[in-house]
Amino acid sequence: MPSLTLPPEYPPRADLRADISKPLPFIAHPFSSSSSITPAEATSYASALLAAFNDATHAGDAKKLADCFYEGQAYWRDILALTAHWRTFERPGVIAAAWVEMVALRGVRGDVEEMTGNGNGGARFVRASDTLQFIECDISFTTIQPAATCGGKLVLLPVKTTGKETLEWKIWVLRTWIESLGVQAEDEKLLKAPGLELDDLKTIETDVVVVGGGSAGITISARLKALGVESVVIDKNRQAGDNWRSRYDCLKLHVPTSNCEMPYLGYSKELHTPHLLTREELADHLVKYVAEFNLNLLNSAAIQTTTYDTVTKRWTVEIHTPSGRKTIVAKQLIQATGIGAQKPYLPSIADADKYRGISVHSVDYRNAEELAKRGAKATIVVGSANTAFDIMSDCHRAGLQTTIVARSPTYLFPVQYIFRALALFDQIPLEQADRAMATFPTAVEGELIRALFARLAEAEPDRYTALAKTGFPLIDSRHPDANLQHYLAERAGGHYISFDADVALLAEGKVGVKANVEPAAYTSTGLRFSDGTTVEGDAVVWCTGFADRDVRGVCGDILGGGNGGDGDNGSNGHGNGDSGTAPTKLGPRDIAARVDATWAVDAEGEIRGMYKRHLRMENYWVVGGPLAHQRWGSRALAQQIKLALEGLLLPAYRDTPKVVG
Repeated sequence: MPSLTLPPEYPPRADLRADISKPLPFIAHPFSSSSSITPAEATSYASALLAAFNDATHAGDAKKLADCFYEGQAYWRDILALTAHWRTFERPGVIAAAWVEMVALRGVRGDVEEMTGNGNGGARFVRASDTLQFIECDISFTTIQPAATCGGKLVLLPVKTTGKETLEWKIWVLRTWIESLGVQAEDEKLLKAPGLELDDLKTIETDVVVVGGGSAGITISARLKALGVESVVIDKNRQAGDNWRSRYDCLKLHVPTSNCEMPYLGYSKELHTPHLLTREELADHLVKYVAEFNLNLLNSAAIQTTTYDTVTKRWTVEIHTPSGRKTIVAKQLIQATGIGAQKPYLPSIADADKYRGISVHSVDYRNAEELAKRGAKATIVVGSANTAFDIMSDCHRAGLQTTIVARSPTYLFPVQYIFRALALFDQIPLEQADRAMATFPTAVEGELIRALFARLAEAEPDRYTALAKTGFPLIDSRHPDANLQHYLAERAGGHYISFDADVALLAEGKVGVKANVEPAAYTSTGLRFSDGTTVEGDAVVWCTGFADRDVRGVCGDILGGGNGGDGDNGSNGHGNGDSGTAPTKLGPRDIAARVDATWAVDAEGEIRGMYKRHLRMENYWVVGGPLAHQRWGSRALAQQIKLALEGLLLPAYRDTPKVVG
């Protein structure tokens, strides 16, 4: 496939730390450590605020509505409910203007009501810290266009007004989402319906084709089926779960199982906290999941070509399978091939031909025993994030002399912090935990986590002292740059969720450290670095990540444009062969030139291009990211596709009201 020149990124990329993150509100009149607010009092305050909010909404009075919000810092994050998109609005005047405009367009039936019962305990007082206390309550409302029941949460801050004896409560964060579609409620009984007999079909017509059969593709297929939407998943691997099975043998997740659940079918009790899931357990669960819900999965499928007809609004995907060539015709296409999973990044360094040892990227690493069988006695692990530490430890256990190369400071925090931050998933039902944890604006979520981790790190300032003395460059959660959201949403790595035993290998000198240098060239027996020094090693494992967080650079090849055959059929920018007219059939190159940029954040802190409509490429969607993102994001994506198939998906609201002051 010839080199593809991509148009300017849409949406433009923002800098999360410089443009999005803001200090949490500092409440000038906090409650004392001994005082609190009873549930009845919290409910009373929330009810009073909602009454004023509803009065202003019904009157269409943006000025009075703005007065319901906390003046110093306010957010409204909407996931489809009113904007038909993923949006975050900031500042009271902007929020109020957008809310009034959306209510007029969509129609809200009756009041926004406080929810109680059905697992919602009413308003509650939360002491996040000595200087941040708030009331949180669950809300619900119904929309007319489209008909839907919507949920949400209000987070209220206390305000001391001059001349008034009592505190007022204002909205700091408003979060809203679609709870249930009027056209079709989520129905888990539909998951038991038989699947298609795919082997016997040469042409398959379906609602949705999902490209990629890993956890993201399988999850969205199940979500769609529960809404009565048929999908066919195609995957290059031999069976479900092989994307996990092909990873290195010692892989285990660094987060609690409860945060990694898939919807509808949980892991067994013995695989929950404090257990951490292994690659085999993840793979086996996918096999079980596909079989349990009779999902339509075509394995060992190689895409030959993909086209999109802009007139008929149909995707055509030609694939080759063990049972022969097949054609899939679908109304919607979802790319589920992973974010940062297709193009391993290998630094280009000199003299590779001189090296007599083994050089592999972590994607091709299996285990240290395999290296030892090939004659390796010393290993250089390049990288210092989660994968690098896993492989470093594996090599040490196998008796290999091991050196880890930390090219720049790594953000370290212990696995115990993650269990603390995600404890809610072990305490309440999964769906409730997702609503509580996955709906905060990025700016707020990131700062809440940063503040929690900073308090925990301040209580144990010497946790990494011995490691730092080895020269290993690190920052801990006390450092101002220690923003986990930055590492997850922008770098997709660069941090290490640490295990004490692995850290001890470095601190006790059992593993060597090479710090703050870049590999510059191979020698015949190892690597030479940017400072002129060398390290001996007859195996080098590159834990340097992937270069494809933005799908624009890979979707053309994935959809068949790089197979050297007929994979790039389509207009390539021309309509019916006539220059200057709009294309009617788009091939892989056309599609790659039209899709939104993915990953990193936009100016509102929203992850770009994921689980939402793309501006220039209709009926095309991208899923991926961490397992928790897949679980919550797939819910909203399935709702959008169901509405689109029913002709009920309204235009995405992409404007931001211009408000003076």
